[in-house]
Order: sequence, then C-alpha cells, then structure tokens
Amino acid sequence: MQLHCNSAQAPLSMQPHCYDAVVPRTVDHDTRRSEIADAVLALVARAGTEAVSLRSVAAEAGISMGRVQHYFASKDALLLHALDRSHRRMEQRIEQRARSGPDTERGALATILDELIGAHPESRDAIRIHAAFAAREVDERARAILTDGDEEILGLAVRVVADAGSPTPEDDGYALLALAGGLGSDVALHGAPAERARRVLAAMLERLAPTR
Repeated sequence: MQLHCNSAQAPLSMQPHCYDAVVPRTVDHDTRRSEIADAVLALVARAGTEAVSLRSVAAEAGISMGRVQHYFASKDALLLHALDRSHRRMEQRIEQRARSGPDTERGALATILDELIGAHPESRDAIRIHAAFAAREVDERARAILTDGDEEILGLAVRVVADAGSPTPEDDGYALLALAGGLGSDVALHGAPAERARRVLAAMLERLAPTR
C-alpha cells in the first residue's frame, strides 16, 4: 500500500512523519571508516596483511565492496588507515597506563617501550602492517604515519639515560628503541614469547637507567 503525503490534508501531528520518510539519514563517515579499519585489523590479526583486499574487508565488515571503495581506493589506503587507527589506540593505552604508573619520564618510557614490543594484540597488528610497507617506496602521507612519534620517543629515551648518567645518551637511547623494535618484530612476525621480550627490554632499561 502506497502512502501519499499531503500536508494540506494531513493533521499537523502526522506531517513530521511524512517529512522524515523522504529525508536521507546523515551518515557518520568517521564511524564508517573506523568500522572498516577494524575489519582490516581483524583480518591482519588472523591471517596477516596478505589477507587484506577490498573484497575480503567488505566481507569482514558485512558491507558491499562498493561501500569500501567509496572510502578507500586501494589496499594500501586500507592498511594505512588501519595503521593510523591502531597508533591512536596505542597512544590511548599508553596514556591510560601512564596515569596509573609512576609520574616520571622513566616510567613513561618504560610504558612506551612495553607497547612497542607487541605485547598487546593491536600493537602486534600495527607491527605487521609496518613490516608490509618496510620494503617498498611510500609516499609522504604514508611515511608520516609510519614514523609518527619516533623523534619524540627517541628524545625521551635520550633524556632518561642521560639523567641516569650515561656517557653516550644519544647512542644508548637509540639502542633502547632499536632493541624494542627488534623484539617487537620477533614477537609479531615470528611468534616469539612476549613475556621473554618484556623481560629482556626491562633488564636493558634497568642497566642503562637504573631505578632510583
């Protein structure tokens, strides 16, 4: 049965229903992009970055491939947005953990390094996506996402070991980050135990910046 909306004849209380029937719903594009990114991360977690395609992401998200293409034109665009989302979530976890830990630069560094070794599942996903881009040329936008925060973390590491009396703080600070990166790759790409990586990293931090 077809309903005709005649505002001249319909009671005032009914007219808004007629109006609502012809007005399209507002689409929350940020939410839709985040949902698609979550589908990418779910695929990466289960089967690695090779499992990601426009078609597989559409199936994982329960939407049409055309809808995915409306927001992302390529697999690289999907992966980069998912990587950026996982970075934002990592930052939130670090902030939450830092609020409950010691209010010192050393405490902040320990928390950041612990995230970088891939102990959290989303951190491991981010490391896998990083690795997928590592061997190829990337554009400026991709490079900005892949290196986001690196200089700030390095600066923090240098300050922490310098305050602890390191004679070569630039080298020792960089060594801590390089160790965290290597351990993270070992955990995320090769299935090494996260707890072992955590112990090794904590021991090196204690050696370079002993707890006071």
